[in-house]
Amino acid sequence: METPLKLDTLQTIELAEGVQVQLHPAGPLPRAVALMVDMVLAALIFGGLILGLLFLGNLVGMEMSVGLILLSAFGTYWGYFMLYEVLRRGQTPGKKYMGLRVVRTSGAPVGWGAAFLRNLVRFADMMPLLPQWQLAWLVFGFYLFGVTSCLCTLRFQRLGDLVADTLVIYDKTTEPHFTAKSREPIAPAPPPFVLTREEQVAFIQFVERAPSWSESRKEELVQPLAELLGIQGRGAVQRVLGIGVWLRDS
Repeated sequence: METPLKLDTLQTIELAEGVQVQLHPAGPLPRAVALMVDMVLAALIFGGLILGLLFLGNLVGMEMSVGLILLSAFGTYWGYFMLYEVLRRGQTPGKKYMGLRVVRTSGAPVGWGAAFLRNLVRFADMMPLLPQWQLAWLVFGFYLFGVTSCLCTLRFQRLGDLVADTLVIYDKTTEPHFTAKSREPIAPAPPPFVLTREEQVAFIQFVERAPSWSESRKEELVQPLAELLGIQGRGAVQRVLGIGVWLRDS
């Protein structure tokens, strides 16, 4: 039985300079798991601050202590994400655990301005909030707006990502199967017909990404070429791989 593989979300983004970059946007599910991990860590940090501020309250008064606790809730939640995303190359502990990273849509690292914007708008993504009589409403929400935005955008961007021009992608260093080499030897074969530049790139990309797909998925992708190649099924896959190898190495 074949091992289920992750959904391939590879997207090619063309920049203003004409340069193309390839990124793998992450969907709502892995992002939600990463967020839950970060929530737990942020809550632990906030819990430690509360203990310290309650102790300080005995010295400066409880009213002052409560005010500092509210400020700490805001600072811990927003500061946690912003600092990690800028200082840790777009990875909070939760995102690192899930193999994710925040980048600009150009693939460039997130700077202070983008990190500030995407986390400032997080409040809107959290809507609707938990009941306001709970302290948790300061840091938790149902994220209905954020999930809806992710599902309605091509690159799974929440509202904060759209405002800051960022997206969450799979970190290449944790996705080795996309560059894994095929276990079977592939004999290079010249294409039997003239190919445009875009078609040549498509063949080469098929070779590079084929190890991440199941056999049935590869046969499905090459089916439109079966008539031109005069061969069906696995044979067509091997022929396309051979053409891709020939184009890549020539």
